[in-house]
Amino acid sequence: MTGYRLRRLWLGWVSGAVILAAGCTANTPGTAIEASTSTSRPTVSGDPSTPQPDVIKACALLSGSDAQALGITDEGKATDTASRSSCLWRVEKPVIADSYSISVTFFKELAVGDLVTSQEKSPVRIGKHNGVKALGDSDSGCIVALEVTVSSRVDVRAIGGDSAGLCGVAMGAAERVEARLP
Repeated sequence: MTGYRLRRLWLGWVSGAVILAAGCTANTPGTAIEASTSTSRPTVSGDPSTPQPDVIKACALLSGSDAQALGITDEGKATDTASRSSCLWRVEKPVIADSYSISVTFFKELAVGDLVTSQEKSPVRIGKHNGVKALGDSDSGCIVALEVTVSSRVDVRAIGGDSAGLCGVAMGAAERVEARLP
C-alpha cells in the first residue's frame, strides 16, 4: 500500500474515532422518533417553522432494511449529548481502503447554515427537506445536511478515503434518513 493510501485510510479511521469520541453518553429529555419499517413519515408536519420534538434519536433514522441496502456491516454506535444525537455505522469492503463509515447526527440547535466546511456547499432538496451537500475537509468524506427546523438539522456523512466518490453514498443514506424526518 502506498503512503498516500495509508494516509487516506488513517484519516478515515481518525475521522470515525473523532465522531465517536466527540461526546459522552447522557440521558436526554424529550421525545424520540422511533424508526419503522414503513415508508410513512411521522405525523409531525414537515414545515420547518413548526415546532418539532426535542430529540431525534439518530440510530432510529435508519431501519434494518436501510442498513442492509446501504451495505452496513455492524450495529449503529450511538453517542448522545444534550445538544445532539449521533450514530455511526461501518461498511466493510473486501479491500480495506474501500471501506467507509456512515454517520447520522441530529443537531438540536444548529441550522443548515451553521455547517462549517472550507469546501463549496451545493443546495439539495430531498423529499420535503432542503439542505446542502459538501465534501468534508481534509478529504474526509462527503456530508449532506438536511433542515429539520429553521434552527436544527440532521447531517448524513459518508466518511472514508474517496470524498467525491462517497457523495453518492451520503446522498443515498440521506434519502433513507429523510423518509423518517418530521
